[in-house]
Amino acid sequence: MSRNYGASSKSLAYVNTDTDGAPNWFSWRGRRYVVLAILFSWLEAAPWWRTRQTREWQVWRIEAADQATQNNSGASDMGTPNSGACDTDTPNSGVYDIANSDQRWFIRRVMD
Repeated sequence: MSRNYGASSKSLAYVNTDTDGAPNWFSWRGRRYVVLAILFSWLEAAPWWRTRQTREWQVWRIEAADQATQNNSGASDMGTPNSGACDTDTPNSGVYDIANSDQRWFIRRVMD
């Protein structure tokens, strides 16, 4: 099951990226999430009603876990995310689609 958020003010997030623009961690709804794995990324055409602002969005599908969960499990490195397979044994982890549009980041979709 997934929940779509789109590009609304309720889905705004702060995202910390590495030098290549890939997300390391993000804050959303008062919580901080550590990127465990980058599953893939793609360019997506912006909806026709937003084309005056931007023509495309960079979307990243990532696996992430709440930072509190990561700290409790002994992981303290907030640096480079894993780029391999998902760590399905990590409690409270999930798959997120996050997008960058007009220098703003959005949570596009959350998958359970």
